Amino acid sequence: MQAIDRPFRFTRDFVFVGILLAIPTFFLIRRADVWPWYSQLAALVLLPLFATFVLYGPVLLTRQIFQSGSRGGFVARVFFSILMFAVLFFGGLWVSGYYTESRAQILAFTFSSVATAYLHSRLKHEPVQPFASFARPHHTSRKYTL
Repeated sequence: MQAIDRPFRFTRDFVFVGILLAIPTFFLIRRADVWPWYSQLAALVLLPLFATFVLYGPVLLTRQIFQSGSRGGFVARVFFSILMFAVLFFGGLWVSGYYTESRAQILAFTFSSVATAYLHSRLKHEPVQPFASFARPHHTSRKYTL
């Protein structure tokens, strides 16, 4: 199993970044004395967690892509193709004014569901190819030659 195929786990570096983001969140929330204590506690836990995913998630994804070699490159291509289609599709809907209507929420949910199902099916059934597909093993040794 490649690094890109492993499920997400909270690692030490992810928790460290979350704690570093929790410190300023604590001081900012403490100044705003408008919420009850349980809402402040929930914000202290959830805001740094969300910020850690937003800020540190792309770093972790990039690291896993590079560690996984060709499989990571394939995952990155599929992910960015879906992302570019979504940006162009929803950008066109926003420019045309259709996305401001209430039925566009159903469209957004449907698109997200289809994109997730496509990504899952594409990654599950795609065979892993060697890094350099043009390299063939030499018949007398195990080294790859060009």
